[in-house]
Amino acid sequence: MKFTIAELKKQLGKKTKEEIIQEISTLCQRFPQVREYYQSQTDDTDGIVKKYEDIIVKEFIDGTTRGFPKARLSVARKAVNDFKKIITDPNLIADMMFTYVESISSFCSEFNPDTEAYYTNPENMFEEVLAYLKKNGIENDYERRAHEIVKNATDSYGHFDSLQERYEEIYGDFKRDK
Repeated sequence: MKFTIAELKKQLGKKTKEEIIQEISTLCQRFPQVREYYQSQTDDTDGIVKKYEDIIVKEFIDGTTRGFPKARLSVARKAVNDFKKIITDPNLIADMMFTYVESISSFCSEFNPDTEAYYTNPENMFEEVLAYLKKNGIENDYERRAHEIVKNATDSYGHFDSLQERYEEIYGDFKRDK
């Protein structure tokens, strides 16, 4: 038998308020994401934002092993996805997605990796964040940041052209000196 939300609600309905509080307290102690979720409900998100930004930046900019960042795309992508499960504020989510694109694009400009995924992954995230901005009606708040990402992109693997194309779908003609 599959455990459903309806079954969970039924079980919780049998518990007292104190038992539910104890249950949530235990979950917060055992699972950091649960604690972060409840922390985000109190609008105390600064520490959460910093934690996930640091994970991404450390992978591609700050963290070095033998002089090079570890550059694990999966670690950075997981940080974005985990963040999106915890935070509901569209601006904070957009900011984290942009951090992902900026960090990997910066890595590509500096180290010029010879692996296409380092170019396509941030391009896909850029497309995703632009669609997210439009869906939430906040694209104008991020036009400058999106422009800077395209302006600073490397030409390797058509990275610049791909980002420019995605930018122009939302904001119109791209001008370098904007």
